[in-house]
Amino acid sequence: MGNGTDIGFWALVMRVLIIYLLLLVSMRIMGKREIGQLSNLDFVVAIVVAELATLPLTDRNLTLLHSIVPMLILTVLQVSVSMLCLKSNKFRRILYGKPNLLIAAGKLQMREMRKARYNIDDLMSQLRQKDVFDIAEVDYAVLETSGELTVLLRSDKKPATKGDFAFKEPAVFKGMPLTLIDDGEVNMRGLRDNHLTKQWLMEQLKQKNITNPRDVFFASISNDGTIYLMTRIEALETQETMH
Repeated sequence: MGNGTDIGFWALVMRVLIIYLLLLVSMRIMGKREIGQLSNLDFVVAIVVAELATLPLTDRNLTLLHSIVPMLILTVLQVSVSMLCLKSNKFRRILYGKPNLLIAAGKLQMREMRKARYNIDDLMSQLRQKDVFDIAEVDYAVLETSGELTVLLRSDKKPATKGDFAFKEPAVFKGMPLTLIDDGEVNMRGLRDNHLTKQWLMEQLKQKNITNPRDVFFASISNDGTIYLMTRIEALETQETMH
């Protein structure tokens, strides 16, 4: 009697160890992100994987394969989707959507709020979490694809820094810094909205000895005209250095 109990106990311990190690591997493969940075899909997959892990622990009649196989399939699918998102901006936008500009130049963007199915109570709640209690203090607010709200306060409401006492270049355009190129893809809408042209962008690239936007991993411009640019080669070198 005691021997049978011992066998059952150690079998359970082995199940727990195997499931624990498998969870570690799955979470490691799927990437290092905090809960707040997970998309809806990432969050759901993480929950389903966790639920699958508990099945052979709560039901001793199920074999480990009933849990391991679905976990491995979900992990492979999630990694494959993540790789596709890295390689294709269009696929990433279809799957995760785009950020919604809820407040622009201090004005609520009702169309964007409706598209995000986001009401004023949701907005005020997330603003308070950012220690902003007066919506009139907000210049721009962006609802990220993760559900996080990014807030840019009006210049007269920001805390003073050393840079505020230094000479500043006049603004080239109003608003937040503008993404010019994202993974080789030119932000044509952003250029049009800020009265910039692709010809102007190409001239800026030529000054940096770049003739093809596809060679640029990321480029942006701040409202004082400063351009930040990273080529694909630089991005790869950075990645190799980090590894």
